[in-house]
Amino acid sequence: MNRLIQITDLHFGENPSAIIESINPVKSFSAILDEIENSDFRDAPILLSGDLSGCDNAGSYHMLNKMLFNRKKEIIWLPGNHDDLQEMNTHLTHYPRLSSLRLNNWSLITLNSSKAKSAVGFIDHHELLKLDFELSKVRSQFVIVAMHHCPASVGSDWLDRHRIENRNELFGVLSKYDNVVCILNGHVHQKFEGAWKGIPVYASPSSCFQFKYKSKEFAISSKPPGYRWLHLFDNGTLETGVKYLA
Repeated sequence: MNRLIQITDLHFGENPSAIIESINPVKSFSAILDEIENSDFRDAPILLSGDLSGCDNAGSYHMLNKMLFNRKKEIIWLPGNHDDLQEMNTHLTHYPRLSSLRLNNWSLITLNSSKAKSAVGFIDHHELLKLDFELSKVRSQFVIVAMHHCPASVGSDWLDRHRIENRNELFGVLSKYDNVVCILNGHVHQKFEGAWKGIPVYASPSSCFQFKYKSKEFAISSKPPGYRWLHLFDNGTLETGVKYLA
């Protein structure tokens, strides 16, 4: 059995004291890492599924790189709509961008679903070609595909307008392969467990603030910071859930 942690939507500011929605995102992320360190997932790789910065600032990524390196974490990340990919590549010096991560007989493939100057998801032609190539290499593996934006409806009007615009093109690639077990995404700042065209979809709560469930307009929830855990079994099944900070 393999273990995996998903942490998403960190929304780091320019400095460690920055506050967003009454939460210090650096402190809340650190508290989540502390909790993981005291659990069975202490040695699990961590997927950071976008919006690592809330202001596409170099300082955000420099702080994050230092925190993760000091804790000796295995990390794979992907960008969100609030991120700057060039700054990420420059300042996450100990964590170069990876397209995939091998976990014994599982593979995690990451995509960039961000569209310039937009909160709406879009996976460009290059990313779709990369996905097809990565999937073709791991036909004997069980596969998780991760991206920032959600292809499925979460039942919140304003968030559903951010769904991946060209999701049918995404499905066109995924449908060629029968070993895609699920999709992991961020962006929605809430627990979501559903399906899209027969593929299970799991979203994680943010490591800082959450959005209100089933809200027609933008609204903040009182739920605390959280993250998602996954048990990946050798037979291709998985168990997953979310945990919120006390």
